[in-house]
Amino acid sequence: MKIAKRFSKVLLLLTAFVFCMFYFFQEKLIFYSSTLPQTHEYRFNTAFEEIYLRSNDGAVLNGLHFKAANPKGVILYCHGNAGALNVWGQWGELLANRYSYDVVVWDYRGYGKSTGKRRQQLMLDDGHLFYEYCKKLFPEDLITVYGRSLGGFFATHISINNTPNRMILESTPVSILEVAQKAYPFIPAKWLLKFRFQNHENIKEIAIPTYLIHGTEDDLIPFEHGQRLFALSGAGTKDFFPVEGGNHNDLSNFEEAYFEALDQVLK
Repeated sequence: MKIAKRFSKVLLLLTAFVFCMFYFFQEKLIFYSSTLPQTHEYRFNTAFEEIYLRSNDGAVLNGLHFKAANPKGVILYCHGNAGALNVWGQWGELLANRYSYDVVVWDYRGYGKSTGKRRQQLMLDDGHLFYEYCKKLFPEDLITVYGRSLGGFFATHISINNTPNRMILESTPVSILEVAQKAYPFIPAKWLLKFRFQNHENIKEIAIPTYLIHGTEDDLIPFEHGQRLFALSGAGTKDFFPVEGGNHNDLSNFEEAYFEALDQVLK
């Protein structure tokens, strides 16, 4: 009897410890960010400008503005969860060159050179700083908001509060809660999760043309997330582009399906 009680106490303490670890260290579990020294110099083959925008709480957000020769508009690109602008800038450069758009891509708080405390509303509001930057250069009907994976949360938040020309979501989750529940099924994430980023409520209210791209074999954000978001979308004009066999980070390897989708949207 005493052994059973001791075991129960140890199990209870261990469970409490695991839950506390998840609660206090979930930022490191959610955001796979990498930092860059403030002295880092970006090097690309396309004309670009490095930009710094300051938020109301004093955080400084770093971005890159790639410039096309005769831009058809501007793409505001909200990147995925891992890496920083030294990597994601290559994708901004590709979009600018292939489709003749200016491309603005930015690092979230704690990524690259961007500073500031990570708080959900503050992070979402940072997206508006870059949208306003784009609005100073282009009318809204020439702005495309593009969210990749984690960036989809920022893209829907920007789009629900503004009227860009279109929104593209690539490999985007329904909500961060569902991602956490899949990754940590033994943790009561519903009660412990501090970051409540979601797309399923936002997308219902977004009326602008909406386009979703998702790999059918995505083992991080299951294909079903893209299907559900498409079904929930309140846009009058919308389309869903499945990439057969595509996983989460390899869609561009499926050149025909992937770039055919982008060609249709960004033509």
